[in-house]
Amino acid sequence: MVAVMAATVTSMVMVSSQAGASSATPTAGKSCTKAQYGKVLKVKPTAIQCTYNGKTKKYTWTRVATTVSTVKPIDLTKLDKKGWPKKFVIGGVPAENATTMQTKWQGMVDLFKTELGIPVEFYSATSYAGVIEASISKKIDFVAWGAMSYIVAKLNGAKIEPVGLSKYVDGTTSYTSKLWTRTGSSITGIKDLKGKKVCLVSATSTSGGLVPTEGILNAGMTLKDMTTSFEGTHDNSMLGLSTNKCEAAFSCCVIIGQSTLKDMKPADYKQVWESGAIPNGPFSLNSTLPASFKAAVKDIVLKKLNKEYFVQKGLNGCTDVATCIIIEDKNTASIMEVKDSFYDYIRAMCEATKSSSCKA
Repeated sequence: MVAVMAATVTSMVMVSSQAGASSATPTAGKSCTKAQYGKVLKVKPTAIQCTYNGKTKKYTWTRVATTVSTVKPIDLTKLDKKGWPKKFVIGGVPAENATTMQTKWQGMVDLFKTELGIPVEFYSATSYAGVIEASISKKIDFVAWGAMSYIVAKLNGAKIEPVGLSKYVDGTTSYTSKLWTRTGSSITGIKDLKGKKVCLVSATSTSGGLVPTEGILNAGMTLKDMTTSFEGTHDNSMLGLSTNKCEAAFSCCVIIGQSTLKDMKPADYKQVWESGAIPNGPFSLNSTLPASFKAAVKDIVLKKLNKEYFVQKGLNGCTDVATCIIIEDKNTASIMEVKDSFYDYIRAMCEATKSSSCKA
C-alpha cells in the first residue's frame, strides 16, 4: 500500500512575479502548462504546484507545503463504532445514465463494504439538483462532486466536508470543458455560437454549465444570445448534438462511439474549443457523522482507494497497476487530500459570471 502524498492546498502562497516559458527546472513564479495543472513537484525546502489564475488566465508554479496525509494511521478493528450508520450511501453527480455510473463506481462501493463492514449503497440520482438535495437532506453520506455542485450544496445548507480529489496517473488533478459540433458545421469556436442552438449539461455543472458560461462571456456574449438547452448529463448533451436538437454541445470526459454514445461515429463530430484547467471536484463526507466513522472513511479514501491497494487485495478484478480501475477509468491512480479553500478559484468564477446558480 502506498501512502498518498497530499499538498496542503490551504497554504498556497501566490508568487507575484510571472516569468516566461516553463523551463527544464521548474521554480516558483515561472510559467507551467495546462497539461501540468495540479502536478506537485518536490523542490527543497518545500514544493511547487502548477496552479491556474482565473483572472489572468495564466498557469504558474506556486509554492505549497507538501506533507504526508494529515489523517493519522488507525486500526479500523479497534475503533469505537458507537453511533455508526447502519448503512453507508454513496452518490455522484450524473455524468452518464444511472446504470453506467453505478458500474463505474462499483470498485469503490466494494472497498467500503469490505473495510467498514456495513452495507454500502450507490445512490443513482438523475440530476445535479437531485444529488444536491439528497446531500442537504442527509440521504447520502459520501458524494463525488463537481466543484461547483459541491459549492452550491454547501451554500444551500449541506453539512459536508471535503475529503480528497482524484489524482491521475500523470500526477494532475484537473480536467477541461469542451465544445463539440458536427464535422460539417460552420461553428469553429465559442465566438460562432450567437444565434445557435446550444446544449449544456446543468446550471450547477462546473464543466457543463459554469465554465462554458465564463467562456461565452469572454467571447463577448451571454447565454441570451443563443438558444440553450440543459440536458442533465454530459452524455445527454452530446446526444442532443447527434439528434440535431443542438448545433453545438458542451461536455467533458465523454468518449464518442462508446457506452451511451456508441451509436455516434467519431468522424462525424469535431471539438472546436477547450477551456482552461478545472480542478477535480471533491469527495465529500457528511460532517455530522460520528468522528470515529469519519476517521475510518478518510483513512480508506486516502490510503486504500488507489491502484496499488486494489491490486494487493484483488479488488475490482485488479491484477496489474497499469490496467487497474478504481473509479471510472484507469487514469485515476489515487485520491489526494484536499481542503475547502482549493475551490476558491471556482468561487471566483461564480463571482465573475454572476451565476445565480452559485447562490443559496
